[in-house]
Amino acid sequence: MTILRILALSGLIAGATLAGCASGEYGAAKQASQTTYKPSGGDYMPNYRASTSLGSVMTTPDGATVYTFDKDQAGKSTCYTDCARNWPPVIAKDGALPYGRMSLSDRDDGQRQWAYDGKPLYTFVEDRMHGDVKGDNAGNAWHVVK
Repeated sequence: MTILRILALSGLIAGATLAGCASGEYGAAKQASQTTYKPSGGDYMPNYRASTSLGSVMTTPDGATVYTFDKDQAGKSTCYTDCARNWPPVIAKDGALPYGRMSLSDRDDGQRQWAYDGKPLYTFVEDRMHGDVKGDNAGNAWHVVK
């Protein structure tokens, strides 16, 4: 009987240890994966995520939901003046570098804008809180990035 108890206890300990290692390895792999998408040096706009009523969406580092505009061409924004006041472009800082699915597009006003899969990125002025998605499907042309 004692041998059975020892074996059972050993099995539980081994299972708990493996479960702990598995979750630790997953976290380390996840962290390493994220690191590979960060360019060395320079600025970058990481793919932050937020849970919303629409599911998980991309946000800026400050938590603003990120959108694309159907009228944009690949790598080229068409949103200026009044449009840009309502849909501020996600502007890259000097020294920003493309990485992974994130790229940069040149705006007509001389700034560089972040793009995801070639689509320029924007926020929406009516999104006031982290996780707001008030701009999704506005005018059947604005969409959150999922």
